[in-house]
Amino acid sequence: MHNNRIALRLSAALAACTAVTLMASGVSYAHVEADPIAVEADKSATVGFAPAHGCDGSPTTSLAFKVPASVTDATPVDKAGWKSEAKDGVVTFSGGSLGATVDTERFEITFTAPTAAGPIYFPVVQTCVKGQNNWIDLPNADGSEAEFAAPSIMVTAGPPTSADLTPAAEAPMDTTVSTSAGSTPGTVSATSDSTAVSVLTATAGSSDSSSSNTGRIVGLIAAGVVVVGGGAFVASRRKK
Repeated sequence: MHNNRIALRLSAALAACTAVTLMASGVSYAHVEADPIAVEADKSATVGFAPAHGCDGSPTTSLAFKVPASVTDATPVDKAGWKSEAKDGVVTFSGGSLGATVDTERFEITFTAPTAAGPIYFPVVQTCVKGQNNWIDLPNADGSEAEFAAPSIMVTAGPPTSADLTPAAEAPMDTTVSTSAGSTPGTVSATSDSTAVSVLTATAGSSDSSSSNTGRIVGLIAAGVVVVGGGAFVASRRKK
């Protein structure tokens, strides 16, 4: 009975540590947000994109955006301390440094919106000193937002209303790792822009992936399992 109590306590401690680890390691991913989130069809617009943080504690050094095919005249707005260019359907900001933690800096792109109303997506690869985040996922099949969602903008038939320009309320933080919906960080799922990651990764010039976060989580959980097993074994030996 005494051994069982020890094992249960160790299991509870492991569960708590796992939950904290999942939250701290960014399993609930913050996005690269667009502002404004709605523009009028067939009109010129300037939209800013703000990455919420770096890559697992590492500063951002470049952002490469894949321009939607329906968008024309996409041009980066000059940003102090950064080099920007538009080439082959990709707008890139590079050569600067953005804080590893929460940041509000904007990277602006001017373009002419499509003639048809509806959502458009700007998949982006965020490269850091160490690591990379592939924000390329399109909405899941059920319409819900993917974990590594590409920044989205709604194109409206007329001038956007205040409702169009109001972001939807964020869903509660999910601290579980999903393998059935969305995509594993850094990979291409059925709901991803299948060409974005290869094009943008080549542009960004980095082979590191944010999937390393998942590897760290799995490693920590495995280590915790070893601790639980080892603790139960030691308790059993002491009783004998």
